[in-house]
Amino acid sequence: MSKNRPMSVRLSPDLDKQVADIARALDRPASWVIEQAIKDFVAVQARHLAAIDEGLRDADAGRVVAHDDVAAWVRSWGKPDELPIPECE
Repeated sequence: MSKNRPMSVRLSPDLDKQVADIARALDRPASWVIEQAIKDFVAVQARHLAAIDEGLRDADAGRVVAHDDVAAWVRSWGKPDELPIPECE
């Protein structure tokens, strides 16, 4: 079983109070709240970076949609003659 590594974090007074309030409401230590926040942030960033990599692979493979087609589709949103999602070229 591995031990968690201690780390120092500097928080603004407002953020420190928010963390303390959440910790108190959840009956957890502030360190637990901070760890959960970091886990959530890392998960979101990992998904974001994976999506960027997927998009770059698609672009490299030529699986792209023309900007003008996307722009026309977006401009049509909510209109009676809304366009279908554009297809890759």
